[in-house]
Amino acid sequence: MSTGGFRPRVSSARRVAAIICAIEALAMAGFGIYGLVELARGGGTGTARVITESVLILAFAAGMALLARLWLGRSGWPGTPTVVWHALLIPVVVSMAQAGQWLVTLSLSVAIVLSIGAATVARGSGSD
Repeated sequence: MSTGGFRPRVSSARRVAAIICAIEALAMAGFGIYGLVELARGGGTGTARVITESVLILAFAAGMALLARLWLGRSGWPGTPTVVWHALLIPVVVSMAQAGQWLVTLSLSVAIVLSIGAATVARGSGSD
């Protein structure tokens, strides 16, 4: 029996979490690809280091993309990795603020607050 085009109704909190995860996945993928492109152009210091960093960044991007996809479904588990990932970004925000990178600081702070808030609301909404 085919469900046709049926998609479960997704709460707005789950949509917010999915959008933030998707944006972060795209940003990380962009940075990972940028590193490889710069390496191909002859930039970068240390081929092994650039390749390792790019592969790790692309792996995290794939993980965030998977979380974004899971937020749009009925899966109940993307909340914990989303909260953990964003909690781990707090020291990055502090470092960016200390370095005077205010746009990055503000962007990451908003993403952290919105994603942890959305994950918390989605977990408590009973839609999981």
